[in-house]
Amino acid sequence: MAKSKIDELTSVGIDIGKDSFHIVAFDLDGQLVMRKQIKRLAMVRTAYYFGTPGLFC
Repeated sequence: MAKSKIDELTSVGIDIGKDSFHIVAFDLDGQLVMRKQIKRLAMVRTAYYFGTPGLFC
C-alpha cells in the first residue's frame, strides 16, 4: 500500500468506533492505498497530515 495523493483517491471509507476510527482509501484503479486505525484524539492530526484540515474540523 503505497502513499497516494488525495486527488487520486476515488473512495474513502470510515468506520466510526467507540474509541477509534478505521479508515480505508482506494485509488482510481480500485487498489487499496491506505488502511489505518486511528484513535479519536489523533483524527485531527491525521487530517492535517493528509492535507485536509477542514474535513474534520
